[in-house]
Amino acid sequence: MGRAQTDEEAGLLLLMAKAPSPWRDLLPRLASALALGPLVLGAAWQGGLWWQALAALAATVAIVEWALLNGLKQTSSPFAITIVAVPAAEAAYLATGLPWAPALVVLAIANGLAWWRRVLGLGVVYVGVGWVCMLLLRERTGGLPNLIFLLLVVWANDIGAYAAGRLIGGRRMAPRLSPGKTWAGAGGGLVCAVFAGLGVALWYGTSQAGQFRAEGLATLFAVLAQAGDLLESAMKRRFGRKDSGGIIPGHGGVLDRIDGLLAAAPAALAWQIFWQGATMWQ
Repeated sequence: MGRAQTDEEAGLLLLMAKAPSPWRDLLPRLASALALGPLVLGAAWQGGLWWQALAALAATVAIVEWALLNGLKQTSSPFAITIVAVPAAEAAYLATGLPWAPALVVLAIANGLAWWRRVLGLGVVYVGVGWVCMLLLRERTGGLPNLIFLLLVVWANDIGAYAAGRLIGGRRMAPRLSPGKTWAGAGGGLVCAVFAGLGVALWYGTSQAGQFRAEGLATLFAVLAQAGDLLESAMKRRFGRKDSGGIIPGHGGVLDRIDGLLAAAPAALAWQIFWQGATMWQ
């Protein structure tokens, strides 16, 4: 009996040793965050061409990843048209100065790509419109605090979801779309996003009503970011891929990293236009 228990315990320990750790990607994720976070915040702080160039580069790489995810050959005409969507939209913005010129270019190119493959066109809209909204959000009144608010809320949502999902685990949120996401992770992301939004509002100064408004906006942006993450996960599963790319260690591709921002940015810009305050929460 004792011998059998010993063998069973040894087998269990062996299985545990071979099982992949849920934290195996923690160090690469931390390294990537420490490298990219200051770069993004610095470009956002500078604004102007610095932010436009970085945002356009990220959006272009994300659209390339989307095209490759769709199985396009790099020598095909649809692929060539896809990768010029963001540079053409950026050129239209710089040439005309019209705030909605890049959105019109993106939509026109996406409509043309839809003739080849509807999902390809939708992906260009998803990435392109989100990029345009982040571009315009920085240019409007209160652009820097509003953009910082959006960035930190979405990042905090990602960090909270990662930590809570691995610490708590539990019931899967959408196993058919993204097997790794849990309700605990979603809740942890939401809590961290609210604290991040409140922290930004307090840093820039706000009233008690503004604090409640910041918490509400942070909740909205976190929910939209999680929806954007699920949408991209659904597309990756459709094409049998785990990541959109491998350019960012621990995170996958650029599209994997900015999918939440792309989903939340249109709501942030729409609210700022509607509210017309110095910042979204004031």
